[in-house]
Amino acid sequence: MSGGGTGGHLIPGIALYEELVSRGVECRYVLRSNDMKYTVASRIAEADRIFVEIQGISRKLSIKTPIYILKLVRAFFSVFRTIKKWNPDAVLITGGYVSNPVAFSARLLGKPLFIAEQNSAAGVTNRYYSKKAETVYTTFPQTAKLRTDKTIHTGNPSIFKDRSPRAEALKFFGLAGYKHIVGITGGSQGALKVNSAMAEILPELLDKKIGVIWSMGTVDYDRMEKEGKLAEIGAKYPNVKPYKFIDRMDLFFSCADCAVSRAGATSIAEFIHFGTPALLIPIKNSPDNHQYLNADYLASNHAGLLLTEDHITPSILLGLIDTLIKNKDSYIKNLSSLKKENPAKTIVGHILAQLTPR
Repeated sequence: MSGGGTGGHLIPGIALYEELVSRGVECRYVLRSNDMKYTVASRIAEADRIFVEIQGISRKLSIKTPIYILKLVRAFFSVFRTIKKWNPDAVLITGGYVSNPVAFSARLLGKPLFIAEQNSAAGVTNRYYSKKAETVYTTFPQTAKLRTDKTIHTGNPSIFKDRSPRAEALKFFGLAGYKHIVGITGGSQGALKVNSAMAEILPELLDKKIGVIWSMGTVDYDRMEKEGKLAEIGAKYPNVKPYKFIDRMDLFFSCADCAVSRAGATSIAEFIHFGTPALLIPIKNSPDNHQYLNADYLASNHAGLLLTEDHITPSILLGLIDTLIKNKDSYIKNLSSLKKENPAKTIVGHILAQLTPR
């Protein structure tokens, strides 16, 4: 199996990998060595990792284009030889360009291909190979850009299973005693407009006794540290806990009453799974506008709020956080209606049933 390049492809891939292994299935995972920068990648057993060095090709021609094409061809041949030698019964991909040579090799070798698609609009690799796949498992009921009707709405596999005790999570973040907890996540690169607006409303949040778990992203964290703003936050706001990124997202979801977040498919799946109401701020100009479509799915089902980057102001952000907190129970109820039980188990069970001789 394969999936990587971003956490959005890697996390569901690892969830599926772990479900396969738990059932005694021998599994190999094709990824880039650079994917090991994600902490979750270490959950793939060393013996099961197959590294391929590949990168996406820019759609704009440049003097580097021939080099990219040469590297791509080498990656295809390397993966093809590996898969031919290992001779798997089937191939499962979750997307990202690292999945491209894996899916291509599966088709050349006549291996059944299965795809797990995370977004409301299928990515390039999953979109292309969907017409040849046995089944495409989707996160959302309607997924644009697929070239097949052989789909099953399963939800998006997650590596997080259950909540921890709230008291344990509050103690971990040092926020015991606060009335409500708001979690802010902007992805690995952060979200400048969100972080800037958040900084403006910290006095109001302190007055309301609202604790804040703030994942700023490396870029904004380093910038604010250099400017002395982190030290200022630490001195003035004991209710605010800033991080570059948060490893213990299970504890994050165990105490956050609501969240402000980008609208990646993995985040959406986690909000649904844990029943955490969220204000979703899609990345502007995401491919095929998929983050907006992801966010709109929750908003149209009254299971979250949607705010575009162009409309972010401190007062609007504060008002929408208040709305989430005041209407928390209603949002949780609507999130519950969207939940799919154990997507990884459903997907793996279906795949194994297709491969079992009848």
